[in-house]
Amino acid sequence: MSKFEFKKGSRVKGVSADVAGNELARIYQQEQQLKPSKVVDESRPEAAPLHPVFEWDDKVAAEKHREDQARHLIRSVRVINPYDEKQERTYVHVKSLESYQPVEKVAKSVNLYLEAWRDAVQRVEQAQFALEHLESVAGVLHQQEIKVRTRQLAELVLWMESQHDHEREELAAA
Repeated sequence: MSKFEFKKGSRVKGVSADVAGNELARIYQQEQQLKPSKVVDESRPEAAPLHPVFEWDDKVAAEKHREDQARHLIRSVRVINPYDEKQERTYVHVKSLESYQPVEKVAKSVNLYLEAWRDAVQRVEQAQFALEHLESVAGVLHQQEIKVRTRQLAELVLWMESQHDHEREELAAA
């Protein structure tokens, strides 16, 4: 049995990381895929391990869903820079204020800027870690296949070079 932890900054409440990880693994084993809709379905019974994670009051859940849609909307809107026609982010989330603020306002305040900058760096580091982890797992799992494909690619390059040499010889002889 694996040991699990929630990623830094996650806001999962009601269950331990081990309970969540093991239940997600069970659902995956059962379905051979992991879809949010299936996780919710499996969590509906009050005795289900992940039941406490979810909001089951439909009125409250609907409101939280609308708030998530609003977050998505706020993050999606871009202003067009009149000088170069490039899209620029309009608002940035500031944790200490628990709200989104105009990028210009955040940029003008040293404290807000540093907070937003640290959050952005953290997101980049998380993305980099995810990519490195995926690459390391893939490297181990696909090492033999990568060797075969690399050898095939090298053979193709040699063949192409020989064809090119042959064409040059024909041109020289003509």
